[in-house]
Amino acid sequence: MNKKFDQVTNTIAQSLTRRVTLKKFGLGLLSVALVCGALSVTGFGPKHYQPGGAWVGGGGGLLWSSLQVPMDPFGQTWAARPIVKHFDAQYAGLLAAFGADNLSDAVGEARMISADTARWTLMAYAQLTPNQPGDLLQTTAIIIYSGTWKYTSDDTAVLNYTINVYPASADADGDGYPDPDTQPVLTIPGIVNTARRVPIL
Repeated sequence: MNKKFDQVTNTIAQSLTRRVTLKKFGLGLLSVALVCGALSVTGFGPKHYQPGGAWVGGGGGLLWSSLQVPMDPFGQTWAARPIVKHFDAQYAGLLAAFGADNLSDAVGEARMISADTARWTLMAYAQLTPNQPGDLLQTTAIIIYSGTWKYTSDDTAVLNYTINVYPASADADGDGYPDPDTQPVLTIPGIVNTARRVPIL
């Protein structure tokens, strides 16, 4: 009787030990799979720059600040909202050529294309400020910025981009975008900005 009881006890103990071992093994495999999955999604390996945060930058006649909001858990895409704080006389002349005296906030998105570089596109509007009560804010041109954002450290970056300007009449359907097959009336390539993250002090 005792012998049979011992055999049953040993069998149960071995079964429990196997289950615990299999469970640990399964969890180990799951961990490896998650790491591999993350690497395969990012495509850039474990060391790559992560977007996000608050930035200040300038160049090409502009001084701006921007918020970067990550759009995925792997740091591959983000939304951006740059706000122009200042533009110089040359940029003011560009706006005046389109009957504008101000520039709206810009909005857009970016996507990492390598471990340290993202490609991005932003849209903004050249606008004429109302001068008298009852006057309406007028959009005189659509401005599309597109280029690259290259991290030079965790807290600094260099932007290279092109500006394409479309007249307001290129948005005949009023959806805020240049209509399909319309061409920009002005293209300015080769603009360089530098940017720095705003740190916690």
